[in-house]
Amino acid sequence: MNLGKVTGCLWASAKHESLKGGKFLIISIISPDGKPTGAYEVAYDTVDAGVGDTVITVKGSSAKMTTQTSQATIDCAITGIVDHVQK
Repeated sequence: MNLGKVTGCLWASAKHESLKGGKFLIISIISPDGKPTGAYEVAYDTVDAGVGDTVITVKGSSAKMTTQTSQATIDCAITGIVDHVQK
């Protein structure tokens, strides 16, 4: 799992049938203290996140374990919106 900040949306004019109706977001990976690591990823949104939200992303087979993504051709999904990080 990664923590990330949503920095933008990705629009696809053509995509696999299993992804129709969903959206992809651009995620800047952040450390637990909120600092950007310099890494980015594109993730399929399963929780209706938006630009500026801090989110949890999962990769690989874990990305396909939600009701929206079980049949989708994805490798990374947003599975949570973070309200607060406590160290």
